[in-house]
Amino acid sequence: MKVLISSCVLGNEVRWNKQGKLNSEVVEWAEQNDIELIPVCPENELLGTPRDKIRLIQIEEKTCAHYKNRDIMEELKSKCQEILERYPDASGFIGIYGSPTCGISVGVKNLGSVTKGVMHKQCQMPTVESNALRNENNRKIFLRRLNK
Repeated sequence: MKVLISSCVLGNEVRWNKQGKLNSEVVEWAEQNDIELIPVCPENELLGTPRDKIRLIQIEEKTCAHYKNRDIMEELKSKCQEILERYPDASGFIGIYGSPTCGISVGVKNLGSVTKGVMHKQCQMPTVESNALRNENNRKIFLRRLNK
């Protein structure tokens, strides 16, 4: 089974500051469960690495993705959709905490709350953040969701 994963979780240096965030527990769990992890990074594909940070901000009723003083939310949505269409046989997506595209609970300035990152919103399949997979019960739940 194929599962998309934030490329940085595999240790690839694609974050804004050219760092990776290797989570060897997730890699090992995937190998034990015959899951092929497919690295994706919408931000890297769209903007390259290194890059300035993307900041989510609420302006009236709209959540904007500010990057170098402009809103790139529509570009991010389009890139995420393109990636998802590239892998029609993927069964799920594993993101990373805090990322404006790959996080589930991402802070939004002026909203007073959090929102799902763009990739999670675009997915029509099960999604989870890599840090949630540290817990055995959460791994079982996600695996069940993948196999439905």
